[in-house]
Amino acid sequence: MSTISLLGDCQVALPLAIFLGQENQYTNVRIVGSISPQNLSIAQDCLANSGSYTNLDQCQSGASLNSSDIIVICSSLHKTSLSFPLDPFINRINSNAKILVVGRSVCRLSADISKMIGGSACRILGIPATGSAYLRRHIANQIGVATEDITTFTIGNDQEVQIIPQYCRVNGIPIQHFLSNSQINEIISLKRIPISIDLIKVSLAQVVDAIIQDKKRLLTVASSTHTTHHIFLRLPTRIGQTGAESTFPLDLEPQQLEKFTRLVTNCVVSQI
Repeated sequence: MSTISLLGDCQVALPLAIFLGQENQYTNVRIVGSISPQNLSIAQDCLANSGSYTNLDQCQSGASLNSSDIIVICSSLHKTSLSFPLDPFINRINSNAKILVVGRSVCRLSADISKMIGGSACRILGIPATGSAYLRRHIANQIGVATEDITTFTIGNDQEVQIIPQYCRVNGIPIQHFLSNSQINEIISLKRIPISIDLIKVSLAQVVDAIIQDKKRLLTVASSTHTTHHIFLRLPTRIGQTGAESTFPLDLEPQQLEKFTRLVTNCVVSQI
């Protein structure tokens, strides 16, 4: 059983804490920072009503960060930079804790936090709130099948998400068997998708579960490309107990490789 601390914007941290608590896999879910007693009580009641045995509490000082297994840094969904000062908490963070970053610009935020905290970048993961779920639903609607039968593979940065059609499947069958080239190109042309706290909940729970259970799941997250400067991109990443264990080696077509190079270049410019 594990302890998860959520630090930052309480409007983001509170609903995420409730959702994680309802998963009922963790000893403690803790909100670090200021939250009204009334809101905390309502959140605790939500867990009680769900039948969860997870303990949800609050810590004002951040002292609990040194005993947390996973720390979720929650930035505003409306700002591209951290919406609160992280410096007072840096020295309190457990050196072995996995750090999950949620917000609008998770690639750049993850890179900034990696520089601030130091050490191995593999324990820092950005949780994208857009892209995969929207694309799966869009493809499912186009084909006329259930969303759960769709598997997508995407890459991207904070400004753009690109689908890799040769890795997309409908219950194991390549999407080329269902969609024309023009339909696939229409899907590929989709760019930024509106951000949503509800999409963050599911993505965050998947990553937390992969870390705690050491599941070795392949999920698209903002992870370090393991360069000298720790550039973060949204890539299919194997996630286990140590965090981002490896990124999936993509076999890209020339046009896709050109787009990928542009994504990397844009990330280098914005993150260094």
